[in-house]
Amino acid sequence: MMLKNKRHVMHALPVIIRDVTMVAVILVVFALFHHVLPRSGKVLQNIVDPNSVATVVPATPDTIPTDAAANNSAVQTQAEAQFAAPTPTSAVYTPGDFTAAFPSADTGVGALHSYQSDDLRIAINMVQANDVTYYVADVWVKSISTFKTAFAKGEYGTGIHQEPKKIAQANNAIFAFTGDYCGARNSGVVIRNGDLYRDSVSSDVCVLYADGVMATYSQADFNVMDAVDNAAWQAWGFGPRLLDDNGGAIIEFDSSIKGKNPRNAMGYYEPGHYCFITVDGRQKGYSVGMTLAELSQVFADLGCKAAFNLDGGATAEMLFNGELVNRPYKGGRQSSDIICFGEEN
Repeated sequence: MMLKNKRHVMHALPVIIRDVTMVAVILVVFALFHHVLPRSGKVLQNIVDPNSVATVVPATPDTIPTDAAANNSAVQTQAEAQFAAPTPTSAVYTPGDFTAAFPSADTGVGALHSYQSDDLRIAINMVQANDVTYYVADVWVKSISTFKTAFAKGEYGTGIHQEPKKIAQANNAIFAFTGDYCGARNSGVVIRNGDLYRDSVSSDVCVLYADGVMATYSQADFNVMDAVDNAAWQAWGFGPRLLDDNGGAIIEFDSSIKGKNPRNAMGYYEPGHYCFITVDGRQKGYSVGMTLAELSQVFADLGCKAAFNLDGGATAEMLFNGELVNRPYKGGRQSSDIICFGEEN
């Protein structure tokens, strides 16, 4: 009887090995096609026509790009780095046109990097405190059409990657900032420059509407069709949202990435006025990174009404005039998308 059982086992073993091998091959092929090989996507719906959003007739800009990297005053200690919370303007807005609120004065005096024109004002400062180095970019735009996003190699899809510097250069970006790395996933809402590319929701969401308002949502509270109906101009997944509905700091996060890490995140003051923060990390002696709670507090201290965490780690990069501003972990890595600002053509 035992001999007979052994024969059955011997006969069954090749079949089991064959079946296991077939399953493994199927899983590898599935992973290859869905997670490795580049796959182009397409626009599901045009939400906002870029040509229809409020634009400003370009004057001949008296552009004043400056680079004060050698200026020691740009490297600030914690005590010196108290950015004053902006006073909201009482301007009456035309949706997408922020001329009434756009500052007339140079916003970049003493900044590490500055770009000042009739349509775009950028000021970047570096802050060093408590073993952390981070960069704060204050950005004003006169028109929502200046707040753009771009894909690696000019193409939306999964598995399509490129160095952020090359994406920025291809789009003539004066200032660029890595986004949510939407091309690394098959789910998560993607709206870019008024086009809906992906309508699934798998995380918290940040939406920039065509009227310049930026809002963040939990996965449970977000409805993509509501965003479409309200003229979403850009939308990102990843998260989490960093401020509560009153602009207050969030202390506790239910997230696997809540510890100290390199970070990229953006904040919102009012229509036409935004800020972007890149935190370097995982580099002992230079910068250890920030927790989500620490990052939340920074945005609250700046006076932002909303803020949202984007892809960090080695992806976190800030670029000015085509060059890196920060020192990315392990030199950085390729990504699928950026946020970018430049002059209108």
